[in-house]
Amino acid sequence: MSRCVWALVDDHITEHMQQTEEGCARKWLAQMMETLPHEEQITVFVTLWAIWHARRKAIHEQIFQSPLSVHHFVQNYLKDLELSKRTVQQPAAATETIAPRWIPPPTGMVKINVDAAVGKNLKRGSVAAIARSSDGVFLGASVLIYPGVTEAETLEALACREACDLARDIYASRVRVASDCKMVVQNLEQGTRGVYSHIITEIIEARQSFAFLEFKFESRKSNNEAHKLARSALCDVSGRRVWLDAPPEGMCIPLVID
Repeated sequence: MSRCVWALVDDHITEHMQQTEEGCARKWLAQMMETLPHEEQITVFVTLWAIWHARRKAIHEQIFQSPLSVHHFVQNYLKDLELSKRTVQQPAAATETIAPRWIPPPTGMVKINVDAAVGKNLKRGSVAAIARSSDGVFLGASVLIYPGVTEAETLEALACREACDLARDIYASRVRVASDCKMVVQNLEQGTRGVYSHIITEIIEARQSFAFLEFKFESRKSNNEAHKLARSALCDVSGRRVWLDAPPEGMCIPLVID
């Protein structure tokens, strides 16, 4: 449980923690307070508390929580702390929303958001794809684990290829794929073939099986669901998982459509 949850935390935080060899828990906490910025201290301590609480639930009540649900609890708790701080410091700005924003495709098209995650300590990578209609209705999702693959841009290209496979699974013919990796999107638009040329070639050839298939760059704030799903998949067994009837546990983030 704890190893999987830490896989959802930013890599530089986990690497910093692993470099600390202090064996005494109290001294280790003191060292974290001395060496981590204040905001990252809060993330570490809230995550430790959430893992402890989940373990107590499992041991004493036989209630088992997934790493992704624990991660969402931590993220929501941190957001509540941030909102509380803003309310105290700037009451006039308390109504500002910070919800992730999903950008719909043109009417009649399917939108597939994709992202990749790298688990350097786990020596593997993962990709995720989430399909929605132009109205934001969930149509399907998939994740794929790649043991031994930790090159980020290659994984982002593999995520775009996974979008093509998911589109076939849900019988979508007019598709927009959104990625937050600008270089991969540019390579697909220009037909550039670099270190992952075979992946680009496969995607370009896949276009022939669709009535319309395009790739668009979008920022991370519009790609939050796919990012979290890819991160959570790092601890799964190798292979591919697909959800068609209902979204993965903990994925239903309220959508605010631009």
